[in-house]
Amino acid sequence: MQPTVLEQIGKRKEDNVVYTVTANCQDCYRCVRFCPVKAIKVSGGQACIEDDLCIKCGTCVRECPQNAKTIRSSTEEVKALLASGRKVAVSVAPSFAAVFDGWRTTRIPSALRRLGFEYVSETAEGAKLITEESFRSTTGGNICTACPAVVNYIEKYRPEHLDSMIPIVSPMVAHGRALKKRLGAEWAVVFVGPCAAKKQEALRPEHQDAIDAVLTFTELLDWLEQETIDLSTCTESDFESYGVLDEARLFPLQGGMLKTGGISCDGTEADVIHVSGAEDVMELFALSPREWQFVVAEPLFCAGGCINGPGFPSEKNSYQRKQDIIDYAAKASSRKNPELDRDVNCITGFLQDKTASIADNVSEARINEILEKTGKSDPELQLNCGACGYKSCRENAIAVACGMAEPEMCMPYMRRLAQQRTDRIIETSPNGVVILDRELNIIHMNPAFQKMFLCSNGILGRRISYLLDADNFEKLAVGAAEQLEGIRTKYGVKYHEQVYSLRDEEQYVGIFSDITKAKLGEGQIDLIKNQTLIHARELLAHQISFSQEMAHYLGKSTAQSEELVTRLMNLYEEETT
Repeated sequence: MQPTVLEQIGKRKEDNVVYTVTANCQDCYRCVRFCPVKAIKVSGGQACIEDDLCIKCGTCVRECPQNAKTIRSSTEEVKALLASGRKVAVSVAPSFAAVFDGWRTTRIPSALRRLGFEYVSETAEGAKLITEESFRSTTGGNICTACPAVVNYIEKYRPEHLDSMIPIVSPMVAHGRALKKRLGAEWAVVFVGPCAAKKQEALRPEHQDAIDAVLTFTELLDWLEQETIDLSTCTESDFESYGVLDEARLFPLQGGMLKTGGISCDGTEADVIHVSGAEDVMELFALSPREWQFVVAEPLFCAGGCINGPGFPSEKNSYQRKQDIIDYAAKASSRKNPELDRDVNCITGFLQDKTASIADNVSEARINEILEKTGKSDPELQLNCGACGYKSCRENAIAVACGMAEPEMCMPYMRRLAQQRTDRIIETSPNGVVILDRELNIIHMNPAFQKMFLCSNGILGRRISYLLDADNFEKLAVGAAEQLEGIRTKYGVKYHEQVYSLRDEEQYVGIFSDITKAKLGEGQIDLIKNQTLIHARELLAHQISFSQEMAHYLGKSTAQSEELVTRLMNLYEEETT
C-alpha cells in the first residue's frame, strides 16, 4: 500500500490544525475571550490550544492581534505530493471568487496548473451533489452538515442533536470522491478553501479516500508569491467542472445550501432556518431537540458563511466578499459543462466525542475555594467583567479547576494584589513617606513618617504645615520646581527631605530620612542618598515584578505607584553619579 504524503514527509496526524506561536503570544487573553468553546489553556501566561476541546473554527486565528494563533501550513505536504510522481487534481472552494475576484477568476485555473496541478475543478460540484442528497426524504435528519466546525461542535458539545444531523458528507469530501471516480483512484486530490476545520475533516478516517491534503487561500497566495506567479501574466482558462453549478456557486454564503436546493428562506418561514456566526449557532443548539420545530436548519460557524473563514486574507470585508461571490456566480452561469455523475457515495455518520466534557466533574466546593482565593466569595465582588476571557467569575473558576486558566488572569484580583504589595512596600519603608493633595493636605503617611514626626492618622486631612516647614511643598504647588531637597530640623530630629510632584494626579510626595545621629562631613549626604537609593531599588524591584507582568491590563493606580518608587530612586541616583 502506497504511503500517504503525510507519512512520506513524517508529519504526525495528531498535530494540532490550529496552534500557538508562543513567541508571539503577549498575554492578552483575547483568544480566550473569543473562543466559542473556551478551548484555550493558559499556563505561565501562554495561551495554547487544547486540541481535544478545539472545534477548529479558527476564530482565534482571526482575532489574535499578534498573529500568535495560526493554521498549520500544508504547503510542504502538497509540494511533496506534486513531487511524488502522482497526478494531482485540485478542488477549489466556491468562495475562491472573494479572493481572486473580477478578471482573476479566469486566471487562477492557469496559475494552479503552473504550480503543478493537472486537473483544476470547482468544489461547487460537491456542493451540488450533497445538496441534492441531503434534501432527499430518505436521508433523515434536519440539520445540514456541510460545515465541519458545526459537526465538530455537535459531536463534542451538543451530542443530543446527533440524531438530527443529516448523515451526508461535506462538499469537499463529495467532490474528492467524485474526482477520484472520474479520473482514477491513483489520482490525489488537494482541496483549497478558507477553512481551518477542513484540514481536520480531511484527516478523519472515513474521509481518507477523498482528500489527500488541504490548503487555505492564505497558503495558496503565499505559495504563488514564492513561485513569483503573477495572475496578470497567466492566460485565461476555465475550470474543468461538471454539471450546472449556477446556484451551487453561492454555497459559501449564509443560506447558500438552501438556495442551491431551491428552498425558500427569506427569514419569514417558521420551519426553515439558516444561521451563521458562533454565537447564533450556539444559541440555536442550546435548544433541546424537543424544542425544535425546524424541518431543515443550515448552520455555518463563520459569521456570514464561508466567506469569513480564517483562511482568507484580511483585505476585504464580508460585504465585498459576498458581492464578489454573487458576481462570479452570475458571470459563470452561462458555461456549458459536461453532465455531473451523481453516483458518488455521500453517506456518512457522526459520533459523540466525549473528550470535551472535562468540566462536568468540578465540585461546588472546588469552585467556591477558587472564588474565595481570588477574593470573590462574596457574590457582590464577582464583577463578571469578562477581562479574563470568561463571561463570569464562576466560569473562570471552573476553568482554573480544570487547569485551563490561572487565578492571575483575573485583572481585578491582580490589581488588588499589586496595590497590596505597593502599599506594604511603602508601609514598611524605613524612610518616611507622605502624600499630599493639591491643597497640600495630608492624604497618606506611612508609619516611619508618623514615628519621625510624632503624629498619627488623626491629622489626615490637615495641611502639611501643621507638622513641618512646608516651604518646599509650596514651591512645588506654585510650579516653581518639580523636585526639591534640603536638610531640616524639627522636634529634635534632623532629617533629609526630598519632595516632588505628581502633576497628572495633582499630588505631592515627600521622602524623609532621619539623619539625626549622622555626623555630616564631606560625602555624608552622598552616603545617605546611596543608602536611600539602595532601598528605593529594592522597592522598585518588587513593583516591577508585578507591573511588568500586568502591563497589559493594570491601570492608573499601579502606574502611579511605580512612578512614585521610580522617582524616589532617580532623584537620589542623579545626585550620586
